[in-house]
Amino acid sequence: MLNPKTKGLFVDISEFSILAARTSGYKIPMVIEELAEYPLSSDDSAVEIRNFFEQLVDFKGGGYFVSRAGVYPEGRFVRYYEAESTNKAKDLGFLSEVLKSEFNVDPDHNTVAILNANDGSDFDPVKSLNKRLVFCGAPIQAFQSEQDRLLECGIYPERLELSTVTTLGGVSDYAHFNEIKSPILCFELTSQSANIFIINQGQVDVARPVPFGLDSIYPLLQRELGLKDETSARKLFFSNTFDFAEMGPKLLRRLTKELQASTGFYEVQTGLTIEKVFISVLPQNLAWVSKTVSDSLGLEILQPNLEKWLEGLKVSLGDEVEVSNLGSRWMGLFSLMGEFHLREEGEGE
Repeated sequence: MLNPKTKGLFVDISEFSILAARTSGYKIPMVIEELAEYPLSSDDSAVEIRNFFEQLVDFKGGGYFVSRAGVYPEGRFVRYYEAESTNKAKDLGFLSEVLKSEFNVDPDHNTVAILNANDGSDFDPVKSLNKRLVFCGAPIQAFQSEQDRLLECGIYPERLELSTVTTLGGVSDYAHFNEIKSPILCFELTSQSANIFIINQGQVDVARPVPFGLDSIYPLLQRELGLKDETSARKLFFSNTFDFAEMGPKLLRRLTKELQASTGFYEVQTGLTIEKVFISVLPQNLAWVSKTVSDSLGLEILQPNLEKWLEGLKVSLGDEVEVSNLGSRWMGLFSLMGEFHLREEGEGE
């Protein structure tokens, strides 16, 4: 049994934490009534997580609570592709082969969406005249696992979104709202992988994977500090007890080289200069990662003014809700609420 949608529940669930918001509903304008966070660990039970949600919303007798959720499934992908011509871009058979040959993605085993790279809208092969595309998705089984995890906790995802893409949409809209004209480097870093994006005035110009993530850092940290094993290194990495300011550049050297290669090639190719970097997902205790990356690349960290941006989306804050101290990792959650096309339609009137 599903509960009536008297309230809205938005959920962004990564490997690090669950970020959640109870709202006045799902229709714009809406009010954010409460925000909550549940830091995740490997031994969390579905009962414990459901208890977290029960403190946020009223389940009214043990049913499922309808939500809109963003997830980061394993094996997710976001890839930029520019076809030779619009005719080739309209050929779904050809695009299917591109996915297999260029990106090693099997359409039969993955949920795939194709977006227009110029504005993030859904690609229509019949009407579109665009040859700049973004393929995004994840293995079917990975999406199913994320949905099952939510259902176990009593959360029914009415809409299940790929948070990687949702966040990019939010950053693009934020840049548009604040009239940021220069390209923005966006970086998503998780345990097993990382993704590099460059967005420029609403367009995705670069979307490429990095085949390693945080897990690649622990062996180096273990050697540097003489720790007994990688498990100990991981615990220290996520603790608040060690100052990584001095060691950070060495630990992240491999990652920053990837970022430097992408930004350098882009700037030479386009003649544009990237000025800001936006890093999503990472928990607050890894804020030093953003600082290290920004210092290494000579870029300014994009720290969104969330309240003004949300107001522009007709999402207001309840009396007890404070967002001024929330970091970039909350952008994914708030982007689930945004109806970005309504802003553009309003500007066109």
